[in-house]
Amino acid sequence: KMNKILSFAAAAAVVALSWTICAGETDTLVKDKKVLVVYYSKTGNTERVAKDVASALHADIEKLVDKKNRNGFWAFFSSGRDAMNKKKTELGPLEKDPANYDLVVLGTPVWSKNLTPAIRTYLDMNRDKLKNTAYIVTSNTAPAEKVIPMCEELTGKKCMAYAGFTAKMLKNGELYRKKLAGFIDELKK
Repeated sequence: KMNKILSFAAAAAVVALSWTICAGETDTLVKDKKVLVVYYSKTGNTERVAKDVASALHADIEKLVDKKNRNGFWAFFSSGRDAMNKKKTELGPLEKDPANYDLVVLGTPVWSKNLTPAIRTYLDMNRDKLKNTAYIVTSNTAPAEKVIPMCEELTGKKCMAYAGFTAKMLKNGELYRKKLAGFIDELKK
């Protein structure tokens, strides 16, 4: 039992060290830029990636709250239908003004091969305030490329970068860290 605890502690130390190195490398990326990470997450996958990106970029962060009840069996289906029908929703109060940021990184899960109503609403409300955008997309299997054109159409501008994270990738620590580092590197260009 003690060996398992020591093995876990050693693995945690390696992960912490790799994140420290990654964060140190990205300090120069944001030293002259103000970055905001905005995300919607129902299951926690998008939230995890958004928090990791915000930490690595030393960015401000804002979680979108969808005021529509999206919990439960029937809500699962109505949420997918809302996404397919490109519906918007009512959001909880927002604390951060995207006009005050040089880059806004937006995080969304994919629902029925579409954006979530919360991100659709946010993009529609703030399209004229967004200077530069990048996207984090999480899904079970759908590629990020499916929703990026939707985002660009709503904002009227091309994004700087995007990264898609599948459920399988989120479970593989090494693969996840590589994908995340690649996304951060893309933002440096």
